Amino acid sequence: MNDEETDGSDPRMAGLLAFNQQRKQDSREKLLAASVRLFCKHGYGAVSIDDITAEAAVSRITFYRHFTGKAALALELFQQAAADGAPRMLAIATRDYRDRATVVEWLREFFEGDRVLGGILRVLAQANVEEAGFTQQVQPYLYQLVGSLGRKIPAFDLEPALPADQKRWVKAWLLVYTIMDQSNHAASDAGVARNPMMIEVLADNFLDFVLTNDRHG
Repeated sequence: MNDEETDGSDPRMAGLLAFNQQRKQDSREKLLAASVRLFCKHGYGAVSIDDITAEAAVSRITFYRHFTGKAALALELFQQAAADGAPRMLAIATRDYRDRATVVEWLREFFEGDRVLGGILRVLAQANVEEAGFTQQVQPYLYQLVGSLGRKIPAFDLEPALPADQKRWVKAWLLVYTIMDQSNHAASDAGVARNPMMIEVLADNFLDFVLTNDRHG
């Protein structure tokens, strides 16, 4: 074995490693795409891992190389949806967040963005019900959103560990959660979220929180 082979710089070895890495990535994407198709068509609970692997044309062994189970796959789908939703949620921090018309327009844009993702959001709502611990795994995302809003909007600049901030932090968390939850329901055309007044009510709640707790306002 020569030095070129031992130090990992053999171009043939590098090419093989790159090929294997791409194949792993391709199989992961196939599994995710297959799960979305099946979940949206049949519902989360009705789809098994065997269904997903058959749809993706990969083995169960390949599935478990990427995911510990169906819940882990659903969590990754949530993370992808969250990556899409976070910039839309945080967009209000770059606008006049004390102006009601601006807040209403922001909420309409947020709801519309979720309508585009309607199918997968329904799936995630089902996973949240059916998978124990799913809610706990997604909660850090909400904490991060509140923290990110706090870097631009003083009312959200709160430290949950401080007694003086705890109640307001819970209110901030609940506000963000409610906006996301009602947008999700609206995307699924479910419940009271279908009422056009929902956005108006959420705008009032947002402004009430911001204007009441803006310590620099």
